Parts: sequence; structure tokens; C-alpha cells
Amino acid sequence: MDGLMKGKRGLVMGVANDHSIAWGIARKLSEHGAELAFTYQGDAFGRRVKPLADKLGASLVVPCDVEDSASVAATFETLGNEWGGLDFIVHAIGFSDKNELKGLYADTSRDNFVRTMVISCYSFTEV
Repeated sequence: MDGLMKGKRGLVMGVANDHSIAWGIARKLSEHGAELAFTYQGDAFGRRVKPLADKLGASLVVPCDVEDSASVAATFETLGNEWGGLDFIVHAIGFSDKNELKGLYADTSRDNFVRTMVISCYSFTEV
């Protein structure tokens, strides 16, 4: 590739596995020369994300719970300490309780709806 992103450093949030939209974006960014960092939510996702990040030579793979403002702040503190700043962020985080995805949308609980919006939408604002 032509190195369109050469010399650029970016954070990719939302990789769940090698079928994730975030993973596809990360691969293309890497092909174009970007240096990438990744976040993950919890140990189970960490075990999936770390090997994928390794495939792209990413040295920064950090936990980030977007439901916890202190965790988000710690993530960006780590990135700031390591890189000094970012050129771009890919926010591809999406979540809803899988048990709430069965049946009719109108049956979604208020608590799940609010949590889904915080994780999937508000986190973009906080980031």
C-alpha cells in the first residue's frame, strides 16, 4: 500500500474478534502504515484482542471499561505517557445484553436500553 497513514498513531476501540468491523478497519489502517493501539473490555475480550493486535505489531493493548470514566481516563493517560498523543480514534464499540435482543424491540427494558446507549453511544462522546 501507499502509506497514506504512515507516521500516524491511532486507537482502535471495539475489536471483539477477527470478524469485527473494528478489526477490518484496523487491518486496513495497518496496511497503510498506521501504528495502532487497541482497547478491550474485560479478560475474555483481552484474550481475543491481544493475539489480533500482535498480528499487526501493536505494542499497546490496554483495558478500557467505557462504563467507568476513571477507566477511560486511565486508558488515555497510558496512551499519553507512551505516545504523547493520538492522530485518530476508531470507535466501533457496540453492546446490548444478548438476552434483551430476543423478541420485540418494544420489550427491551429501560435499564438495558440506557446501558446500551451509554456503552455504544455516550462512550464516543466521553472518548
